[in-house]
Amino acid sequence: MQIIHLTYPLKENLIPGPIVLVLGFFDGVHRGHQQLIKIAQEQAKQKGHPLVVMTFNGHPKEVYQKAEVTYIDSLNEKAYKMRKLGVDYLLVMHFNDRFSKLTAQEFVDQIVVKLQADTVVAGFDYTYGPRAVANMKNFPHFAKGRFDIIEVPQQSYDGQKIGSTEIKDAIKAGEMALATELLGTPYAMTGIVGHGLRNGHKLGYPTANLVWTEHKVVPKVGVYATKTKLKGKWYDSMTSVGYNVTIQEGRQIFIESNLFGFDEEAYDQEMVIKWYKYTRGEIKFANLAELRAQMAKDEAEIKAYFAHRH
Repeated sequence: MQIIHLTYPLKENLIPGPIVLVLGFFDGVHRGHQQLIKIAQEQAKQKGHPLVVMTFNGHPKEVYQKAEVTYIDSLNEKAYKMRKLGVDYLLVMHFNDRFSKLTAQEFVDQIVVKLQADTVVAGFDYTYGPRAVANMKNFPHFAKGRFDIIEVPQQSYDGQKIGSTEIKDAIKAGEMALATELLGTPYAMTGIVGHGLRNGHKLGYPTANLVWTEHKVVPKVGVYATKTKLKGKWYDSMTSVGYNVTIQEGRQIFIESNLFGFDEEAYDQEMVIKWYKYTRGEIKFANLAELRAQMAKDEAEIKAYFAHRH
């Protein structure tokens, strides 16, 4: 898969020949997005065109509303998922002030048509400007018969819409099983191992401290059954999200993972955490002995959880 960063105005012939173009922001590349890409892939195979997905480098809300947005995926995580789904080109449009001022007709003429789209696939709620005008209902009017349009209806799980907002809400509530169902895979956070206070080592439970991408959605404070990848290998693990209230007072959130069967130094190494189950909230213990006893219980419970899963 080739990743191409775009800025408006577009250059001619970025991709040779006609394409099947999938439009969306794709935060999470969840099961709804996967359905879009699957439909587009069928079209691409049938027509012999490359499968192209266009996303943005940041959420439009950051420009339109000057809002701070949290994300399910970093751009690298999104690209990794797209590659696995068989996308040929991932276009990353830089959503700047100039691009944000395009009218609906200009977006179609100067982006979609210029990219030589033969077929465009998008979700029922895709917008390309003000929602009242630049919606899927009006898309054929702006297209003027120059390309085919496939509108994919809302995807649901157990009566609930599969959407990025719903997934973020589940993660923030510690509902990791629901997040997994909506995403189609466990929620993952990627980063590097940072230098902590080594409190875990003193307690007999050495932890790797995750330094993660800013603006990633962070799970609810507490302890989780997780799988953690370090030095190219996955380990069952228990991970705490919290403020280290027993040891220190502070407002900084720490994500610390104790990997079962791993006890090496790994500072500055890449680390990935997959989140499976919330097991308990953060507790302020009277002393370190109480904390150590609770960690032994956590370890036993999480090992039993993974043994049952395996």
